[in-house]
Amino acid sequence: MNRREHIDLTQVPGLSPAVVQPMQICLVGAGGGIGQQLAKTLAVRHKVAAVYRRPPAGALKGVHIVQFDDKIGLTEAVGAAEVVVHAALNAKARGRQFIPANQATTEQLLALISPERCKLFVYFSSQVVYAALDPKEHPVQAEDADLAGTKRLDAYTRLKLTEEARVIAACRDKGINYLIVRPTMVMGPGMAWSSGIVDAMRMAPIGLKNRTINLIHVADLAGQLLALIERGVANEVVNLGDLDVRSDDYFRHAAGLAQRPILLAPDWLGKFGGRFIPSTLWFLGHDVQVSSDKVKALSGVETGRTLADFFEPPARVVDARSLDDIRDTVRSGKPYHAIGRGYFLWFNDRKQTDQLVMEHYSGVIGLADNALTVKAGTTLRAMLGHLVPRGLTFATLPEFVDISAGACFFAEVHGSSAEHISMYDLITSIRYVDETGEEKVSLRDDAVWDRLRGEGGIVVTEVTFACRPSRLLANTIEWQKESRLEDYVAGEYRVNFSTTVHWYPRSHELMVYNVNPVDGPEPGDRRPFPPMRGSPHWIQKLLLNLRMRGRQRIVGSSERVLAPWTGVPAKQLLGKFFRDTRRRVRNMEVCVSDTHAVDFIAKLRRHLPEMQLMPGQGIGVRFTRDPASDRGFVWVEMTSRDASQMHAMVEMARAACGEQFWLHRGKYVPNGIDVEHLYIPRHVSPK
Repeated sequence: MNRREHIDLTQVPGLSPAVVQPMQICLVGAGGGIGQQLAKTLAVRHKVAAVYRRPPAGALKGVHIVQFDDKIGLTEAVGAAEVVVHAALNAKARGRQFIPANQATTEQLLALISPERCKLFVYFSSQVVYAALDPKEHPVQAEDADLAGTKRLDAYTRLKLTEEARVIAACRDKGINYLIVRPTMVMGPGMAWSSGIVDAMRMAPIGLKNRTINLIHVADLAGQLLALIERGVANEVVNLGDLDVRSDDYFRHAAGLAQRPILLAPDWLGKFGGRFIPSTLWFLGHDVQVSSDKVKALSGVETGRTLADFFEPPARVVDARSLDDIRDTVRSGKPYHAIGRGYFLWFNDRKQTDQLVMEHYSGVIGLADNALTVKAGTTLRAMLGHLVPRGLTFATLPEFVDISAGACFFAEVHGSSAEHISMYDLITSIRYVDETGEEKVSLRDDAVWDRLRGEGGIVVTEVTFACRPSRLLANTIEWQKESRLEDYVAGEYRVNFSTTVHWYPRSHELMVYNVNPVDGPEPGDRRPFPPMRGSPHWIQKLLLNLRMRGRQRIVGSSERVLAPWTGVPAKQLLGKFFRDTRRRVRNMEVCVSDTHAVDFIAKLRRHLPEMQLMPGQGIGVRFTRDPASDRGFVWVEMTSRDASQMHAMVEMARAACGEQFWLHRGKYVPNGIDVEHLYIPRHVSPK
């Protein structure tokens, strides 16, 4: 439902879309804000090996990931590169270790390059080096100024001054071309001087006046560097900059986005405070200009941006209550993402694009021939409220039912079922608004729908689900030794209609739910109740002991057994907890096919000690199946405040399955995960 992000180099003014000979580029420091954009831009035309200190969960297409600490991998990546871009900074090194730690990184890279392969070494310096100049003698600071490290300079400034000289000397000794680039104030989504300054203004809307600031958007910076490399610019020092703005306008605009009145410090206070501003922020202490004439001449990149273009525009929240509201958003030309009802926002950071909120575009349209048609914002809870009095229900259900119909099309909203993979398999037709704003009808066609789910760009407006007569189900809860997990993963789950396992590795126990149809209740059966699945081990044992009281089974209607939270409006309370806790709580679910599940679980078990699970922390394991294609899927779920545990699970899935793994897109999705990993294709069988 989101607009797909891509890099269109024809949209960078002045950057020629002409065909160029692909080069092998090694980008060191790909994990930073600038590095991430460089990887996207460079990879459009060239082969990129991206070096990270901590590799991401996924990578851009065509980008080879290398870990900095992997000496062999780093040596190979640098040795094979025609261009090496050094944009790394070890910010974790503190105090006296900061300069030596970062110099060691540079020396390591300089030792690996050789003139036989490397034609250009690009070093990312910074405009902070101009803090070494006298602002009165150099009111306009250009690349030809002779920098002498006088006056008091902080560690970052001294590092950049020293490293520039070292890189130039080392490259000359080896006969390798160099390019020193000095970014000015880098702006763009998530960057400190754009998003960060707006956040700061919400707390303290104070700014300086009578200063000149040169801005560069991170996308334009990447475009400038790409053009410099492709044009063969070498043995130069170049400022990467764009637009001069007055500090009055800059801070006033940021405060406006924060919706706070700005307080501009008087001149006397600005001059007094300028004495205490560190050299990294020297441009706020003096009214100086950093020239960007040279980069514009050498790269040919002219952007034409205005001040507002450097900031993220405030996201609009459009409450879709009519088809016209949806069409207007789609036709606006602005990036947007549609939000139904679910828990994606519980576990992921909020996006900055416009939001098309579908929650109130809801209601039952009709029920005919056991097929229920609803508007896309209608929740499963509301649909069950319409079906149950009529003796109908759904063949499979998730544990929580405050999820909208539209979300069921894009996400694998699943329970545990030997008959269906997810609610998506119950959908027989949809209505949707395409990218032109036209509403269309589509009957089920797996090939067409796989494309619609993968490409996005549509807003689903109506969904029709197949229903079935209600029936009774019995849930038998058992505690078993954790050694039984492999038996279930290997296929034992198939003997039940539904199997769910909650694994407590540190307690070496499994809590197993086996659900099957029954003709009726028997003496001693317990009525359904919310099981608090996911609770710490000792709490779960206590709750079950109190609630079961010796009973063996939980028996009730299928929707009460499969979705035990149907009668409990817990969504708002849980949502607030997951969103607003001091350290963001993440919940991620990895899905692998039967053919890879045993290997994945073995890897997970082997790496659990280093993942450092908390006492009582559990791992959920669910099983779904598509009998028509004889495909089974194992879903492994974890909730944690430590996102590195989630990333480790993704890497284990990739190691066990190659690219044949998926993440539940309604839960935590790490950066770098391609859309192909967010839905299980139905028109072809994954290998």
